Amino acid sequence: MATIYRARDERLETLVAVKVLRREIAADRDLAERFRREALAAAVLNHPNIVACLDTGADPVGPYLVMALVDGEDLTTRLRRETVLPPADVARIGLDVARALGCAHARGIVHRDVKPGNILLAHDGRALVTDFGIALLADDAEGSASGTTLGSVQYFSPEQARGVVTTPASDVYGLGLVLYEALTGLRPWSGATSAAIALARIGAPAPSPRASRRDVPVALDAVVVRALDPDPALRYPDGTTMAAALERLLVAHPPRYQAPVTPPVDAVSPPARRGRGAGPVVLILALGGVLLGAVVVAAFPDIGNGNGRPVALASRRPSPTVVPSRKPAPTASTQPPTAAPTKAPVPDSTPLPTAPPAAALDLCEPFFGFPCGQDPGRYGPSRFVPAVTFRLDSGWSTELHTTDRVALVRNEGRLTLLADTTRIYPKGSEEAVKGTLRKIVGRIASTAGTASSKVRGLTINGHPGYSVDLTTKGRQALPILGVGEETFFLEPFATTRFVFLDLGKRTLAIVIEPTGGGSLKNVLATADDVAVSLRAR
Repeated sequence: MATIYRARDERLETLVAVKVLRREIAADRDLAERFRREALAAAVLNHPNIVACLDTGADPVGPYLVMALVDGEDLTTRLRRETVLPPADVARIGLDVARALGCAHARGIVHRDVKPGNILLAHDGRALVTDFGIALLADDAEGSASGTTLGSVQYFSPEQARGVVTTPASDVYGLGLVLYEALTGLRPWSGATSAAIALARIGAPAPSPRASRRDVPVALDAVVVRALDPDPALRYPDGTTMAAALERLLVAHPPRYQAPVTPPVDAVSPPARRGRGAGPVVLILALGGVLLGAVVVAAFPDIGNGNGRPVALASRRPSPTVVPSRKPAPTASTQPPTAAPTKAPVPDSTPLPTAPPAAALDLCEPFFGFPCGQDPGRYGPSRFVPAVTFRLDSGWSTELHTTDRVALVRNEGRLTLLADTTRIYPKGSEEAVKGTLRKIVGRIASTAGTASSKVRGLTINGHPGYSVDLTTKGRQALPILGVGEETFFLEPFATTRFVFLDLGKRTLAIVIEPTGGGSLKNVLATADDVAVSLRAR
């Protein structure tokens, strides 16, 4: 329905997304009205999880909206790349969306088109709701002709399928379907036609994610099942109530969120056709995600096309309060990385001058899974064992800080510290760690389904160790290491560097990986500086 440009506001000197209604769409009164409704809804909804409308107007080119720029990807793109997400990530995304919907519901606005394509995943860790083009506005009529229903059929609520008035509980149902799909990789309803898909859910009992995926926590399963109750009166009545239920889950189970790739600054246009070679289309998702996607207007079918380079998320990012400085924009190449591991310089083993222990600062604490930004300086994570310190330059954020794991993220990728590896998976099945450190690293280098570089010996500040780069050959994430109760996976089509250090009575693994679809070389430019500055206290 529109062309979206990445632009600069000359008065405020900030980047924005400008959405210009296409001429042929502007001539259609109904579609032009949706454009106006989107502006009205977004203008009155001021919330960190809603893409804001900053200005609107018209010029000879046509009507336009100025939207907040979101560097990220939509949830459709991430699900096409990863199929399913960790339950904690799903709960965090659900919490953000539920809060956004709660804000809208409190103002009498029902979104009516909650679906993965209308949920943006930003670099800073937030999920944002966009596209209020078919929203039911406060004190408004249903906004469609008698006997018709607006929305996306795969995410219809039963009442939308029946063509009756929608309520906030309808948005809750749509969010329940999104969470079900993110947990299982499946859509619960199917049919030969759109009508059959819509009608299949009328009166049908709520599907349980745990029936398809047993590692889904019982409490999260209960939230999704309640959201999908066919009776609106038995669901959460609005987004705020559902958010309260998800908040309780996340206090006990903080998520492991991944960040997106920064898109180019060039203006982009909407796709002309569907199919391979449409990589640049994905970039539109990073421009505020303000495309109007309803089932009655099947515009932009390419949006979220997994054939292109991911625009956003999945894999790592920086501070939640500032536009991340993480990774330089990748090209929109559709070619996966080659199996040959990235050649990168061996870390400099020259010892750094000893800094007094008192100079080390503690890491900030992520809140509800949002990474917290770190200033440049020397840090010593207080909860991590063994005790270590390292130096960070600007652009790093703390994503996780526990007794056996520390995850640091930036635009280019992530650096993770893992204490005392207990399990490896060289043949896909679990093996206990045995033998010398050199033998263990050799077994990791032989992991089935990967290509590896030569195992290299190194020394970092007097700590001897080994380094190896692993590249996955297929589309499936592969288990590599086990630490405590957690298993570390190697992402598809990615090259990851593993550095193992002998600290005497303990071992330390440093895992350096790029943001989804990115290059190991890019993250090594800054992650190596962190690794070579590391010393045990």
